[in-house]
Amino acid sequence: MKIDADALVFECALEAAPEQVWRALTIPVLLERWLRPAPGLELSMVTAEENRSLTYRWREQGQGALIGVEESLVTFELTPTNEGGTWLTLTHAPVLAPASANDNRRGPLMLAA
Repeated sequence: MKIDADALVFECALEAAPEQVWRALTIPVLLERWLRPAPGLELSMVTAEENRSLTYRWREQGQGALIGVEESLVTFELTPTNEGGTWLTLTHAPVLAPASANDNRRGPLMLAA
């Protein structure tokens, strides 16, 4: 596992071919069995490149969420291995809200004379 700034990155080898992993990630019944999503979790597909890459918008509501609703992007990258399996890279990155225009934490410090 790697941690990139605000994103978590998990990598692992799977014995299944990319086409099989793709099916598990895109067919709702199989996805539910594989990921076992928590109640209140909403998934919606953002981008897809068949058998290679897939990104879901991941919205979590309820007790697990910090501020009512927590949003992130979950990307699955599938790379075929020489053995016929798949190298899976999963990146889970929060969707960060832009800072407000009156946010005093940005920019140079103002000092009184």
